[in-house]
Amino acid sequence: MKEPSETTGSRGVAAISRLGAIVAATIVLLILFDVLLRVVVAGSGILQTMVDIQAPATLYAKLEDFRNAKGLKVAVLGDSLVFGRAMRDKGDSGWRAHTLSSQLQGWLAEKHPGQPVSVANFGMNGTLPTDLENLIRIVLPVRPDVIVFDLSLRSFSRDFDRDGDIRTRDWLNELNVSADGTYSIVKDRGGLANWLHGQLVNYWFLYRFRDFLQSLLFDGSPFTFLASARNAADSWLRGSAKDAGDDLGDVVLLMRARSRYEKIDLAPDNPQRQALDRILNRLSEAKQPALIFYATENPKVLPELLPRQTFDQLQAQLAQIISPQPPSRVFVGPLAIYGATDFLDHVHLDRVGYRRLSEQLGPRIDEMISQRVMR
Repeated sequence: MKEPSETTGSRGVAAISRLGAIVAATIVLLILFDVLLRVVVAGSGILQTMVDIQAPATLYAKLEDFRNAKGLKVAVLGDSLVFGRAMRDKGDSGWRAHTLSSQLQGWLAEKHPGQPVSVANFGMNGTLPTDLENLIRIVLPVRPDVIVFDLSLRSFSRDFDRDGDIRTRDWLNELNVSADGTYSIVKDRGGLANWLHGQLVNYWFLYRFRDFLQSLLFDGSPFTFLASARNAADSWLRGSAKDAGDDLGDVVLLMRARSRYEKIDLAPDNPQRQALDRILNRLSEAKQPALIFYATENPKVLPELLPRQTFDQLQAQLAQIISPQPPSRVFVGPLAIYGATDFLDHVHLDRVGYRRLSEQLGPRIDEMISQRVMR
C-alpha cells in the first residue's frame, strides 16, 4: 500500500504535467493561428484599406504590408486631403475608391499592365510638416519608387508653433522602424512595458493587426464609433434640422480656416518651416524621388480666406523654399484646373476633383519611375 504522501505527490506531478501540456498545446494553437492569419491577411489586401491611423501599431501594420509588396511602390503621405474621408462625410459611400491613392493605383496599373503596383495611403487628418517629417523618416527605409506628399499653407499658421500644438501625433516622434523592419517605441521612460509592446508588435501578428482592425471596424476606436453613432442618431431624430446643422458646420469650418490663414508665416523661425527644410534635406541626401504637390484651395472660397495678392506672395515664398529642385524632386501646384464644383469645402476635393488631380500627378510619377529605372 502506497504512503499518502507518495499518492499526493504523484497527483501533483500529474496535474503539473497536464497543465504543461495544456499550456504547450495553447501556444502551438496560437502560433498556428498567427501563421494562418498572416497568410490570410496578406492575400486579402485588407491592409491596403484606408483607415484613420491613430496608433503606431496600425501604421506599422500598413508599412510592413507595403514593404512586402512586389513591383512598383508609391507612398502617398499627407493630411486629410490625402486621407480622403471628407468625401464620406459628405455622403460618398464609395469614398475609398475615389481617393487620390486609389485613383493613382488605377492610373499606374493601366500604364504598367502585367506589373504589380502598390500605392499606399498614409494620409492622416491634420498632419503638419512636423508630423510629415517623422512619417517620411519612417517610410524612407522601405525605398519606395516615389514618395508623394501634399503641402498646405494652412500648416504654416503660427497656431502650430506653440508648445503642445507643434505636432498632432507625438507618437510619430517616438516611433522607430529600422531598415530591416524592426519596430520600437523610443521614450525617455517606459522601460519594460515599451520593450514588451515592441516584441509583441514585431513577433505576434494578431497583436499588430488588432489596432488596424479596430480602426477599420470602429473608424478609430470603439469610443469614437459610439460617439459617431450617437451623433448620427441625434441627427436622424432632429430630421430636417440636419441640413441646417451641416450648413452651420461648414460656416464654423470656414471661420476656423480663415483664422489659420491669417496667421500663416513662412519665416525661418517657424517650427513648421524648419520641419519642411529638414524634410527636403533628408529626401535629397537619400536621393529619394519625391513629388510634392500643393493642396489647392477652392477658387470660390479663397477670397474669403486671404486676399489674392497675399496668397500669391505666400505661394511664391513656398516655391522658393522648395527650390532649387534636385532631379529627384518635383513640385506641382497650385493647380488652376479646378472649378468650385470640384470641392466639398474650402480645400477638400470630391471624386471628380481627385480624378483630375490624379491625371495631373500620374504622368509626373510615371516619369520619375522611368528615370529611376534608367539609373
